[in-house]
Amino acid sequence: MTKSILFNTVKIMLNLTELTAQENLRQKNTLNLIASENYPSPQVLELMGTVWMNKYAEGQPGKRYYAGSGNVDLLEIKTMELALEVFNASGYGCNVQILSGSPANATVFHSALEPGDLVLSLSLDEGGHLSHMHSTSVFNKYFDFAHYKLVEVEPNSFEIDLEDLQNKLIQSKPKLVIFGFSSYPKQIDFPVLIKLCHDHGVLVLADVAHINGLIAAGLHPTPFADNDTGADFVTMTTHKTLRGPRSGIIFAKDRHMKSVNRTIFPGSFGGPHMQQIAALAQALQEIIGNQEYPDGRSFEQYSKDILANCKMLENELRAGGLEIISPTQTHMCLVKLPADIDSLEIQQKLEKCGIITNRNMLPKDTKTPWRPSGLRLGSAALTSRGADTNDFKTIAHLITDIVLSKISEKEAGAAVSKLAQSLKWYYR
Repeated sequence: MTKSILFNTVKIMLNLTELTAQENLRQKNTLNLIASENYPSPQVLELMGTVWMNKYAEGQPGKRYYAGSGNVDLLEIKTMELALEVFNASGYGCNVQILSGSPANATVFHSALEPGDLVLSLSLDEGGHLSHMHSTSVFNKYFDFAHYKLVEVEPNSFEIDLEDLQNKLIQSKPKLVIFGFSSYPKQIDFPVLIKLCHDHGVLVLADVAHINGLIAAGLHPTPFADNDTGADFVTMTTHKTLRGPRSGIIFAKDRHMKSVNRTIFPGSFGGPHMQQIAALAQALQEIIGNQEYPDGRSFEQYSKDILANCKMLENELRAGGLEIISPTQTHMCLVKLPADIDSLEIQQKLEKCGIITNRNMLPKDTKTPWRPSGLRLGSAALTSRGADTNDFKTIAHLITDIVLSKISEKEAGAAVSKLAQSLKWYYR
């Protein structure tokens, strides 16, 4: 190795170290209101960088293609047992090799559908997800799609339109219906929706990436049931309200599980990321109480605090003059910005002040996805850092003052910094 190459390598390594330190400080010193982010325990984070990463483990427990797999077999089996226990998923199997939520949904498509089959879902602009057969999806090459609608049950309050859903079940004749959304603050009545689909002979995928922690805590209706009110497939990421690593899980009723496993391997994936599986096991143990998150709260209490904090945030935003869409029953709330405010610019302005959010489409939105009408805010991450309802009241006042230009960026930034520094930070 020449001196110049060695010098450049060292410089790059130092830059990575510095960049990681900068990101640590950015997260510590800002207020994170992104509904799809959270802060796992230090033990979860540490397991993502352990020797589990070194092991190639193609195959299933007990049937690997490489030697030296005894420990990974035990780890994967235990993680699946924990996942089934956390969600009380009697009558289901699960696979923890999937890397994240979108690949999990894709696996269900390949497992359950034939080319030309139709998938029925909620559109992205009304609260669905890109992986639910959006018009830009690569899966449109293989499958057809249609969307059911939301209905405005009260001014600015939207729910799934059951009449439209039933009509689409009859008219479109889907093979699969997806429930579970990325920006839908209401609870989802899974048993009613799933039974309706099963009465029409249609398979159901429940994508609970956002609300799985609330389901695990018993604070949201569950899609798991060993009868016709239970979804055929349940997919999830594990880093949102579940407060685990960036990973995923696929559950399927026992009769579908063999097809799911074969679709994952050898059908579409190679070696699983065992470090993710180890970190997931840690997070699941924290949920059932075998391990503790650093604050010592039970997972149920943490989840109750998420809901209380989000409702406080929403109430105070409304009191401050901002418009709320579909009052929250979960960890997220949707804010409709004044018509003359650019959502991209306000997202950037909030970030400059240290408040991290994301702009978002709203039901019946007339603006573009790049500059939509709303903001999506979530309470899970700051609740992990110990923020309580008084803190969220303060945050709501800061947001309204920034959005309505009642406070300077300098004043807002100082207030955000003071609050962020008062919250817990569990990482070095």
